[in-house]
Amino acid sequence: MKLKSPTLSLAKSEKSIGLDIGFHDIKVVELIRNDQGFQVTKFAIREIPSEILQQKDRTGLLGDMIKDMLSDAKIKGSSIYISVTGHNVIIRNASLPKMPPEELIEAAKWNAKEEVLFDLDKAVVDNYVMGETNKDGATLLDLLSVIVRGDVLDFIISIVKSAGLRPKGVTVVPIALWDYDNAVNPQKPEVVTSYVDMGAERTRIYFVCDGRILFSREIPNGGKNLTACLVGEYELENGKTAIIDEVRAEQIKKIFGYPAEDSDGKTEEGVPLKLIRERLEPILIKQATEMDRSIEYFKNQYRKDSVDRLILSGGGVGLRGLYQFLKETLDLEIDRCNVFMQASVQDDSISKEDMKLYGPSLTVAAGLALGQCDKINVLPEKYRPSLKKTLIKLAPLAAVLVLFVALYGYSSTLRSEVSSKYQLLSDQKVELTNLQLQVPKLQEPIQELKSLNESKKALNEEKSQLPGSSTFPFNFELVFSELSLLVSNDTSLSQITYAAKGSDEAQAENADLTQNRERIKINGEIFGAGLKVQSSLQKLLQDLKNSPVFSDIKLIKSSPLPKGQYNSPGIMFQLYVFPAPDNSA
Repeated sequence: MKLKSPTLSLAKSEKSIGLDIGFHDIKVVELIRNDQGFQVTKFAIREIPSEILQQKDRTGLLGDMIKDMLSDAKIKGSSIYISVTGHNVIIRNASLPKMPPEELIEAAKWNAKEEVLFDLDKAVVDNYVMGETNKDGATLLDLLSVIVRGDVLDFIISIVKSAGLRPKGVTVVPIALWDYDNAVNPQKPEVVTSYVDMGAERTRIYFVCDGRILFSREIPNGGKNLTACLVGEYELENGKTAIIDEVRAEQIKKIFGYPAEDSDGKTEEGVPLKLIRERLEPILIKQATEMDRSIEYFKNQYRKDSVDRLILSGGGVGLRGLYQFLKETLDLEIDRCNVFMQASVQDDSISKEDMKLYGPSLTVAAGLALGQCDKINVLPEKYRPSLKKTLIKLAPLAAVLVLFVALYGYSSTLRSEVSSKYQLLSDQKVELTNLQLQVPKLQEPIQELKSLNESKKALNEEKSQLPGSSTFPFNFELVFSELSLLVSNDTSLSQITYAAKGSDEAQAENADLTQNRERIKINGEIFGAGLKVQSSLQKLLQDLKNSPVFSDIKLIKSSPLPKGQYNSPGIMFQLYVFPAPDNSA
C-alpha cells in the first residue's frame, strides 16, 4: 500500500531526516521537533524487492531505491542520520579511568579485545560518558562503548552516498529507540525499561535504566515467521480446500492480525478465522516465552526486582491483536511506539488503521531524526565534514575568482574554441547516427545467445530425467544462514561436513547415533573459562533444537581445548544436526 505523506503548515524550523535501512525494508522519516514533541512532515516505507536482495553487489540498486523513495515522498533534504545493527556491532558498558577523550578510543578497544572477534585496528569506536564514580580515590568513567567493524560502516554509507545523500551521523538501534522514548515520555530515575524491536526476521530486546543500556538479546523470530505459518492448505467446512501462498498469507496477516478467540468470520477464501488463530498462536506463544526468558535472565543477572515498562516497536508490532495477547501473557506495563499517534500534530489524511499498521515500523527512523546521533556517532572520520576539507573544496572556487579577470580578456578566443567544439559535437552526432543504423546487426549475437540458452534449458531438463540426478533433500543456504544467526561471538565453527543417507561415511558411523540419516557434522570451539563455555554450549544446543530448520541434533562429544593450541581456554565440541526436509524443492 502506498501511503501519502502528511501536509502540515509548520513554522520555520530545522528539519531532521532519519533513514532506517533494514534487512527487508527501508523506512525514512522527516520531522521537526518542537516544545510539544515533534511533527512528522514526510515519511516513506518501502519493501526491498527480492531480486535486489539476491544481488551480491546491491549498493547501487539500494541507493536508487532510496532516491526514488525520497522523490516520491517529496523529501528534499540531503543530510540524514542512519543506524547500524547486526553481529558486527558490539555494545558494551565499561568503567575506565578518567582520561582525555582522544585516549578513550584506544582504551575502549583494549578493554573489549577479549569480546571482539573482528579486526579492532579497522573498527570504528565511539563512547558515551554516562557518569563518573570514585573508587579507592580514583575517578572512573562509566562508559557506553559501541564498536563497529569498519567495512560494515563503509557498506551502509556507500548505499547512502549512492542515493545522493550526506550522512551526518550513524548510531545503533537501541540508542535510536531510547531517544524516541525520551522524546515522547521522559523517564524517572531507577525505572527499568525494556525496548522490544520486532523486525521481519528477528526480534531484538534491550534493557535500559538510569541512562544506561544494560543488556541486549536477539531472538531469531519475527514477522516472517507469522507469515510463514499461515502458508499452506486449509480444509474448509464444505469439504473443499484452500491454498494460501506467501503473498496472500502476508495480506491475511495485515488484514485480520491475531483474531479473537470468539471470532466467527472468514477470509475471502472461506478460511475460518479460528484456523488463522490456531496457526498464529504457537508462534506468538514462543515469542512471548522468549521475551519472558530474557526479562527473567536480566532481572537475575542485574539484580533487579522487576522490569517496569515494556515498549514495543518495529513492523511486527502492527499485527492486530498482538498487543492484547502480550498484555495478557506478560505481567508488565506494555506500551507501543507509534510515530503517527504520538506526534504532537496528527495528519487526518492517514486512516487510523494505517497508523496502527505502519506507525510502529517508523520508530527507529524517527528516533534517529530526534536524537541526531548526539550520544553515539560511529560515522568514520573520513566521511565527516571539517574546516580543512571545506577550505580544500573552496580553494578551486577562489582560484577561479582570481583568474576570472585575466581570462575575461581572452573571451574572444574562448568563443572561437567553443564554436569549434560545437562543430566537433555535430560531427559526433552524425557518427552516432551511423552507429545506431548498425544496431540491428548487433542484435544477431543476442538472438543466437537466446537460442543457446533455450538449448541449455532443454538439455538440463533432459539431464534431470537421467538416473542419479536427484537434488539435495534440504536447503544448504537456509542451514548456513540459520547457523550464522545462532552461533554466538565466543563460538567458532572449524569444520562442517555433510553425509548423505547410505554414503560410505554414514555407514562408517555408529548406526545407533546417526540412524543412517542425512546429516551435517559440525566441529567447533567455544572460547572462555569455567561455566561460561558450558553455558554457551548448552545455549547453542538449545537454540539448534528449537530452530525450525533442524529436525534433530545430537552432541557427539566435548572436551577441553589442548593447552597451547589457542590463545584462550575453552572447549572443543562435535555434534550432528539433522536438517528438516526441504519441502520447497
